[in-house]
Amino acid sequence: MLCVTVRTLMLSWLLLTGCATSESKEFEGGAKSKSVVVGFIQVEPKGPYFRMHQKDAFVRFFDVRNTSTGEWTRVHMTEKAERFVTRLFPGHYEIFRIQIGEGPFRSESQVDRNFNVFEDKTMYLGIWRFRVEAPKTVRMLHWDVLGDVPDWDQMVPLHPELGDKALVVSLPQPVTNQNRLFSVAPSQPRAKYFYRR
Repeated sequence: MLCVTVRTLMLSWLLLTGCATSESKEFEGGAKSKSVVVGFIQVEPKGPYFRMHQKDAFVRFFDVRNTSTGEWTRVHMTEKAERFVTRLFPGHYEIFRIQIGEGPFRSESQVDRNFNVFEDKTMYLGIWRFRVEAPKTVRMLHWDVLGDVPDWDQMVPLHPELGDKALVVSLPQPVTNQNRLFSVAPSQPRAKYFYRR
């Protein structure tokens, strides 16, 4: 009898919390419209490289999370893309994952960069300069954020969605950092030392 009562209480609690979360997300989404977010990316090898594809490294995607709602968005990049344009709801965001492609190889890094998105603005996240170390046991991704603003008159014709909204610079913080880079594809042997996920 006690088990049935506990199960009933837990089920009721789960249903109530689920409804509250859903309503708050719908309210926030309906009240505010997404803002355009734009930035530039540069990727280059660091130090001597031992893999022929490292010279052609590029960002495949990066993941951002709204720190208030917990919702996350994956921003996909085309190969050798030098800029990204996406839309995000206003709020405080955290960049938490980035994947680098090098020919058939894929590497990911867990990062921690924060920026803000304001309503009814065009958010400029700066120039992201990545330096990818050569493959080795402990491989690092060096990331600097530069605040140089490009020629906006040349950007708008390429991306009409930028429109005529006021441009606001919101550089991800910290502006310089380095993070461990782990190989995710092709899979490494399932030995404890080599297997990284």
